[in-house]
Amino acid sequence: MESIKIVANQPKEKINKVVLSYPFNTKIEFENESVANTESLIFNIDREKVDENIIYDSLVNFILHLINKLYMKDIINMEVSIILKDFIDSDIEEVENTVYELLIDEDYFIDDKKIIYNEIREYISNNNILIIEGYLRFRTKSFGNLIDNIIEKVIMDIQMETEYEDFIEMLRYYLNSQIPKVDIVNVVINNNGFLLYDHKSRKIENASIKSIIEEYKIDDLSKSDVLVSSLIVLAPNKVIVHIKNDNEKELMQILKKIFTDRLSFCYSCNLCDKTIVKNDID
Repeated sequence: MESIKIVANQPKEKINKVVLSYPFNTKIEFENESVANTESLIFNIDREKVDENIIYDSLVNFILHLINKLYMKDIINMEVSIILKDFIDSDIEEVENTVYELLIDEDYFIDDKKIIYNEIREYISNNNILIIEGYLRFRTKSFGNLIDNIIEKVIMDIQMETEYEDFIEMLRYYLNSQIPKVDIVNVVINNNGFLLYDHKSRKIENASIKSIIEEYKIDDLSKSDVLVSSLIVLAPNKVIVHIKNDNEKELMQILKKIFTDRLSFCYSCNLCDKTIVKNDID
């Protein structure tokens, strides 16, 4: 029977907590060995009873779990503190937490994580002992690349969110500076299209909307952009959105941010029952 030893220079209580929370394959046996503050996990492998691929896949996943739980937060915190040294502490903490969440999320940075997975698998295939601190110290390139890529994404997302909020604030300012051209606009949304009606349920013609957009030189707009731009230029005192599903969540959030207390929703009336076969604004 062959043994593979994983050594971690961490308090026994912390390691045991991680070990107990991990769903081990019952065919893989392990035992603890403590020396001073160093905790070793010795995995006993019977190649005649367990498929080799299953063994290594299970061990690699556990090693990554151990590294993520016991080491990666400190590594991330150190790297983020260096990169964001001029940021305030609350911003740094937010970035650190988001980076860690993306690190442990299997749906993000799949290729980078696969490289690390393959490197660890190759290492334990050729060595019967893995000292985690040493491995992280001397084989940090792949982990460093992963963390740097995640930090870059998080910072870019924060910058984009800031720019987005600034843009929304600009639209709100522009809206509030406009003289209302209509009192109420009813927006009917269904089947990925929309129609605009006045307070007497009379359709606001497409030509009128297009002329407004052309007057204000609003170009290269999507259908959602046309709706938002039209409403801003019309600057109604009240916007009532008629919608029977929640398929337009993103658009609704934008409208809420811009029109705030001018905006309300209706889910059951004659306008709500209108069916749009195609987009009316081309």
